Amino acid sequence: MASTLAQQLAHLSAAKGPQEKYAKGKASLLFDYQKAADVSAETLLRIAQQGLEALCKSDKRFAPFPESLFSRASLTISRDQLTKEENTQLNTNLRAFLHVLTNHFLAPAAFQALEYCIRRYQVHVYNVPELLVCCLPYHATPEFARLVGLLQLKGSAWEWLGPCQQSGAPPPRELLVRRCVNDQAMLREVCRGAEALGQPGFVSKTFLSFYAVLLCEVLAAAPHVTEALLTALLPFLVAGLKEGAARDHRAATLMVLTQLLSRAQLSKDFLAGEGLRVVGA
Repeated sequence: MASTLAQQLAHLSAAKGPQEKYAKGKASLLFDYQKAADVSAETLLRIAQQGLEALCKSDKRFAPFPESLFSRASLTISRDQLTKEENTQLNTNLRAFLHVLTNHFLAPAAFQALEYCIRRYQVHVYNVPELLVCCLPYHATPEFARLVGLLQLKGSAWEWLGPCQQSGAPPPRELLVRRCVNDQAMLREVCRGAEALGQPGFVSKTFLSFYAVLLCEVLAAAPHVTEALLTALLPFLVAGLKEGAARDHRAATLMVLTQLLSRAQLSKDFLAGEGLRVVGA
C-alpha cells in the first residue's frame, strides 16, 4: 500500500507546480486540488480518525490527539477566529503531534491525519518549520516532495526548496548538505529539530540518526570549520551532552562531536568544561 501511495504522489507532484496549483481548489495531500475542494471537512475528519486509529495502535504517544486535534468539536475551529491563547494552545498540540508523527511519516495513515490538519488547521501555512522537521529524514521520497509542494516557504529558512516545488522532485542529498554548509539559518533549523526530537516523550530515533549523519556530512563537506560554523553548532552540541539528555540524542551528539574534533581544534575551555566532562563520563 505504501509503494502505491508513493507512486500516486509522484504522479500528482509531477503534474503540478507550486502553491498556485491549488489557487482554485484546496491544498491536499490525498486528492487532486480541484477534487479536494469537493471533499467535505466531515469526510476528511473520518479519514483522519481512521488514520489516527492505526497510528495509535503502533505508537501509544498518539493517544492524546483524538481528543485534542481530531474530535468532532474541531470541525468548528477557525484559526483566524481564535484568541492568542487559543492559537498558542493549538500550536502546542500540533507541534506535539508532528513531533510524534516523525517516526511514522511514510505510513499511509500519516497522510490521512495530515490531510485534516492541512484543511482544518492550515498547518502548511502556520506550522511550516514543524512540518518540515517531521518529514526531513524522508527528503528523498515522493511523500516529501508532495508535502513540500503545498507549503508557504517565502521568507523562511526553507525558501531554498522553491525549485523543488516547481519540479515536484525531491531535493538531492548533496543540495541539502551544501545548503547546511552555506546557510547557518538552515543548519540551526536542523539542530533545533534534533533538540526538540531529543526531548522526553518526543524522542525520534529516525530524526536523530538522520541528524547525526547529515551533520557529519556537513562537517566533512565544509572547506574549513569556521568560527561562524562553530558558533552555530556548539550550543546544540552542549545541550545534547548535558546530564539528562535522552540516550539517542546524546549518541547523535557524540557522533557529530567526533566528526567535529577530526576537523577542528576546540578551545581548552570547552574541552575542560561541559563537553569533555560528559564525553568522559
